[in-house]
Amino acid sequence: MCPFYGQNVAQHKFELKNRMKNQRTYKITLTAVFLALGLLIPILFHAIGLGSTFLPMFWPLATGAFFLSMPYAMLLGLLTPLLSSLLTGMPPFSPPIVYVMMGELVVLNAAISLLHAHTRWGIFWILLGSLILSRFVLVVLVQLFAPLLGLPPQLFSIAAVIQGLPGMVVMMIFLPVLVSRLKKEGVFLRR
Repeated sequence: MCPFYGQNVAQHKFELKNRMKNQRTYKITLTAVFLALGLLIPILFHAIGLGSTFLPMFWPLATGAFFLSMPYAMLLGLLTPLLSSLLTGMPPFSPPIVYVMMGELVVLNAAISLLHAHTRWGIFWILLGSLILSRFVLVVLVQLFAPLLGLPPQLFSIAAVIQGLPGMVVMMIFLPVLVSRLKKEGVFLRR
């Protein structure tokens, strides 16, 4: 008999395995939902002329990172720009913007998921710290890729950061409210 559940060990192992399988299915499904939003929202932004200035792919991915464990959040950050590029041509492979976004979104999502799971910081501060870290990654990656394209690295990396500032500001205003509301309503469970 299992001392905690009052049943035999084999039954306990079966239930534990089944529970873990259900959690994995839930995490994969939740990752797919945010991936689909990460594909759809940029299309809508580009259709109305708002484009990359407002970082439309960052919104659903950053939101998802608050509800996913770090491996799933990182996978979301890696796959979404890649699939978007393959399906829509945006972000492009040449110039290598897709690779920059993959690196940036993996770091953004990893930082959000990690900070959310292991600190008592509020949603605003987690998002702010993670966005700053992802922008640092942007600068580093642009510094690496710009010379390959014959572009001045410092100027191009500063321009890339400045171009995304409006999107960061709008994200800092709306995403904490959205994530708080989703958590309060219990729409998505955490881990």
